[in-house]
Amino acid sequence: MNRKVGVAVVVAALLAGIALFWWKRGGSTETVATGGSGTAGSSAPQRGPRPEDGRRGDADFGRVMIDDDPKGTLRLEGQVIDAEDHPVGGATVVLSANPPRTATTEDDGSFHFDALVGRPYTLVARAPTGIAGPITSRLTGKSDPIVLKLRPGAKLTVAVTAAGKPIDATVELRGNDEQRLEAKGGTAVFAQVVPGGYQIAAWAPGMARSFQWVQISGTTEAKIALSSGAPVSGRVIDDKGVAVVGARVRSSGASDWSQQANDRLDAAISVEDGKFELPALPAGSFRFSATHEDHAPGTSALVTLDGKNPHTGVTIQLAAGATVRGKVVDSAGKPVASARVRFGAVTNPRAMIFESPRQAFTDGAGVFEVKGLPRKPLNAVAIHETGASELKEVDTSAGDVANVTLAIDVTGTIAGIVVDPAGQPMEGIQVTAGPSFADNRTRVDFSQWRLRGFPQELTDGSGKFTLAGLAPGTYTISASSTARRSRRGPGVGDGVTASTGDQNVKITLAPEGSLKGRVAFADGSAPGLYNVSVGMVGQPFSEDEFLLEGLPPQKYEVTVRGPSFQTRVMPVVIESSKVADLGTITVVKGRSIGGTVLADGKPVPGAQVHIGRMVFGNGTSSNAQFGPMGQSTKHDTTDAAGAFVLSGFPEGDLTIVADHETIGRSKALRLPTVMPGQTELVLVLEKFGALSGVLRQGGKPIEGVFVSCQSTTTPGAIYSVASGPDGSYRFDRLAPDTYKVSATVGMPMIGMRFYSKQVVVPSGGQITADLTVEPGSVTLDATVTARNGKLGVAQVNLMAGTIVATTYNELALKLAAAPAGASQFLIIRNGEPARMSDVMPGPYTFCVVPYPLEVKGMAAMGYVERHGDSLLAFCKPVTVAPSPDTQAIQLSVDLPPFISDAPRGSGSGSGSGSGSATP
Repeated sequence: MNRKVGVAVVVAALLAGIALFWWKRGGSTETVATGGSGTAGSSAPQRGPRPEDGRRGDADFGRVMIDDDPKGTLRLEGQVIDAEDHPVGGATVVLSANPPRTATTEDDGSFHFDALVGRPYTLVARAPTGIAGPITSRLTGKSDPIVLKLRPGAKLTVAVTAAGKPIDATVELRGNDEQRLEAKGGTAVFAQVVPGGYQIAAWAPGMARSFQWVQISGTTEAKIALSSGAPVSGRVIDDKGVAVVGARVRSSGASDWSQQANDRLDAAISVEDGKFELPALPAGSFRFSATHEDHAPGTSALVTLDGKNPHTGVTIQLAAGATVRGKVVDSAGKPVASARVRFGAVTNPRAMIFESPRQAFTDGAGVFEVKGLPRKPLNAVAIHETGASELKEVDTSAGDVANVTLAIDVTGTIAGIVVDPAGQPMEGIQVTAGPSFADNRTRVDFSQWRLRGFPQELTDGSGKFTLAGLAPGTYTISASSTARRSRRGPGVGDGVTASTGDQNVKITLAPEGSLKGRVAFADGSAPGLYNVSVGMVGQPFSEDEFLLEGLPPQKYEVTVRGPSFQTRVMPVVIESSKVADLGTITVVKGRSIGGTVLADGKPVPGAQVHIGRMVFGNGTSSNAQFGPMGQSTKHDTTDAAGAFVLSGFPEGDLTIVADHETIGRSKALRLPTVMPGQTELVLVLEKFGALSGVLRQGGKPIEGVFVSCQSTTTPGAIYSVASGPDGSYRFDRLAPDTYKVSATVGMPMIGMRFYSKQVVVPSGGQITADLTVEPGSVTLDATVTARNGKLGVAQVNLMAGTIVATTYNELALKLAAAPAGASQFLIIRNGEPARMSDVMPGPYTFCVVPYPLEVKGMAAMGYVERHGDSLLAFCKPVTVAPSPDTQAIQLSVDLPPFISDAPRGSGSGSGSGSGSATP
């Protein structure tokens, strides 16, 4: 059993899954309009919701259903220049209007977009000689031209296969910039790509569309497999059973949530009698959603397809929509033109997934009309360059609502300056306000960040910025240049803490540095393909020397991993305008794992084998593309004899899983360090089992809750899906085993709660397990102190019943095997109190795992994966009484020593990162 995992692993997986889920739903980086002056354009309101295109990568909290931008009176001008400041003609510039707009630069590099409204826009540029952006700027009547400076772009090569063989196909790259190529012979090369997160879509005649998500930087390679598909058809009807014509219908993977079709690019339109048909969908479980300008959005019941036979009879019912009419005024009661008005459902502030908000604009008289809203309690907010409104509850349960007035009276600001290390102002720097997690006792309502967005502003010629429309509170203010933004998203990363009203915030932004090194075995030979990761972003390399540029100056944890050697992790300090030289990083081949995959006693060619300390999957695959999570997992495909071999594994427990999409999956096995026959393993595939159910709270279905499924005997294999509008969830493909299935509510930095039960999934069969979220009414405040210093990062667990554990690994094992019940998880920092709410009275075990002071931020995920056997767990029994409502506990712990990840006797590649001036 892989004892490197447990609740913390579930949390890590779900945290990665949350970000990816929003990103994969086709995200929007539409943000709160922030300070400035100028008069916005005016127009008549547009009719009906048009979904945001989802073509932009690096999304924040997901899709925003945006009415098409009205025709305004503003003009955005700019110029594209190269690295030597020469104008670049013939470049493509993409503007994040709705729908997106493109322009081609003139010979002097100039471009413009007319008929725009006053709001933030994001721009990118692409030319044969490089890329520029993304850069977000708020357009006003006094905006200066935007300068986009080209830099070397990333390159993406996509290999398309079907049944293991290359196939001609159409490949589309959807993100900051949409590009489409024909993959002749199964290969498509995108030569200039703006780094960031993208969706790859591929299709061919007679094959289902396939989607894959990829983080692109440097030279990146991706593989996407096509499979056969069959048409799906049905009807869109209203709440009275009358056909709805002109609805947009798209598919959404329920078990394999990477399969998310795009509203604009992949949708079918319902025709006469409400009929629709999607030409080819693969095997798996899907939901089908529809939108229409006169109706509330609707989603079908979960549908399981075989990918071979046509599926008919899908019904999508659109409830009667509500129309909300009103106006936006300023503090003096005067109309505000071209204000953005957003409506979002009132939801659980601790939920992980929220319904997509709707957005429209006011006309020249400040009037708005939004049709097709759901009939339920809603929150409304108005956003303008001068500020924002308070949230206003608008209940459309009874139908249309008129005379809604939203006043731009939230005019709190945070202002300051961005300077370089010499104190000189910096122009054109992106400044972003994000949530502050300074105290986990203060709840962060992500649904409101979801509705309002992240305030952003560019610094002016004097380096100054003003973030407007801020409610009273504390924010994290971060600044980044264009290159740096390719490595972090809005509101993410280090920054300064500021409160609404602060007017002299000073951010010193040092020029980026670089990192170089050489990767080799002890005999000097090169390992071939490998990946170098700094923080959340990795870049692949095939030469023995590597160079990473555009790194903000600070201390990092650098990870070097590859298919043929053991992962190396080392610290490095990046200095401004210098290249940190790691020298030669000596890697070792490590353990080799090999064997044969069988089914019914016969070898299975083409099976996928996954080995790692942690194997992450969704409801269909054991390779769920969890971004930074699971990167150390290695994969192989069995040969004609069913054989596989993988190397480069460290000491410690590993998890191994094999599967074949048409045959089945093996039970996850634990591979300890000392185990005979590790190169002669036999993995037996058994028929897939399926697990489904419904999540409820208070007898009502819960939407948008992640469900994890973890083997109780080998918790190193973990799978996750999300519940739909009817509360349903489904895992299409699981190995027959005993699992702990959990509904997960909350976020790690503010507390997560798990409501779990055990289930046995049979081979070739299906089982149903409904889950109930039953929050209690007691809040438990825990004070954790270190006997030997000041507490840094620590994980806190509260588990029903009695659990005895002395290390992180042992705690993880006990948690995975625990019976049905509730548990909570929280990350605390710097000795802050741990507050756990919604606790039911009863007996619990309270455990804390402190990390070394040297471990900070996201590095904790990798550190616990590598050293969980050495991290001590400190536990004590706790009885939570029915009253009082708030109760307190204390626990003392010992800080552990830091364990270096340098291999014994490596003698090189220390990771000290000597700085040298950039040439």
